[in-house]
Amino acid sequence: MTTDLGVPEWISLCFFSFFSVLAWMRPLESTRRLNATVLGIVAISLILLLKIEAVAEFVAYRRMLPLLLMPMAYWQTGHFTAPINDKFQQHLAATDRRIFQRLGDFSLPPRIGRWVHALLEYSYILVYPMVPSALAVLYVAGAIEHAVEFWSVVLPPAYSCYATLPFLRTLPPRTVEPIHEPKRHQKGIRGFNLFVVRQVTHQANTFPSGHAAAAVAVALELLRYVPPAGFVYLVLAIGIMAGAFIGRYHYAEDVLLGAALAVASFLIFSE
Repeated sequence: MTTDLGVPEWISLCFFSFFSVLAWMRPLESTRRLNATVLGIVAISLILLLKIEAVAEFVAYRRMLPLLLMPMAYWQTGHFTAPINDKFQQHLAATDRRIFQRLGDFSLPPRIGRWVHALLEYSYILVYPMVPSALAVLYVAGAIEHAVEFWSVVLPPAYSCYATLPFLRTLPPRTVEPIHEPKRHQKGIRGFNLFVVRQVTHQANTFPSGHAAAAVAVALELLRYVPPAGFVYLVLAIGIMAGAFIGRYHYAEDVLLGAALAVASFLIFSE
């Protein structure tokens, strides 16, 4: 006896199948092609296990599986090597310059400015535990039965951000802009964030921002089912978006479009 797959599983199957095939149609290094293919095959296999009744009856497996699929999707597309789109990157940078010029009149005292920057850096790093902790909030609040809808809203915008990477690649703004901050400021939480970025990301810019997309989607779902927690997560999502922009991890348009995708996903897939 088999079990039907839901929206999150079908979306994931389409994503991993497409990029597994694309890996053999693109002129990739053999190692990159192999890695992208293996990630796709493993992900597809994990999803298809839900067709086995004994696995499908283990409800926690279905609810937790996307926590593994999201980073696998991120890394699968990260193995593609599209050339840097200089023209588009210059457009993103020009937009940011205009924003910073308008913000130039609003300056904070140095000490308060350092606190604000530190707070935004702390917000940015919290995107990593944000998704699993939101699932835990649903469980504690007795709303875990909405896990399928939760993933139906969260996965599409996140996958959409990862899916553009093989076709539209730009560099993170912090790697191409002149360094304005002294080395001594690249310590503490800022230094920790930069270390994490170097160790656990492919260090290519995703347009739109997967951080913004996931954070906003999570916040919107919690606002619907656990409003007090949802408000906290919404404030955190705003902090993550601001931290991504101010910390120069992402361009403004990355962040705004990522948030817009999350809103669109919520409107389409929320029941």
